[in-house]
Amino acid sequence: MSSSIKSFKPLFDRVLVQRLRNSDIKTGGGIYIPDKLANKTHEAIVIEVGTGRRTVNGFAPPLLKKGDRILLNESPLGEKITVNGIECEILSENEVLGFMGN
Repeated sequence: MSSSIKSFKPLFDRVLVQRLRNSDIKTGGGIYIPDKLANKTHEAIVIEVGTGRRTVNGFAPPLLKKGDRILLNESPLGEKITVNGIECEILSENEVLGFMGN
């Protein structure tokens, strides 16, 4: 992860993520799953998180944190951006299907 990405800070309940390539998906036995056979969810790494969701009393803290491995839908829901040559996405925290922690 580049230090230039670390300097980007999403707002509110948004998270900056970097998707892992499908070819990185393998079974517990070490067999790589081809793209066409992989399920339609994708893994990503949380690079940076915002301050949290706005509430009547201020902010609710984000559930995700830097370094969390998360699952996303195949189709991009957020905005694709390039930060110093590295492809990332900005998503709302509620677009994340689940997370595995660090």
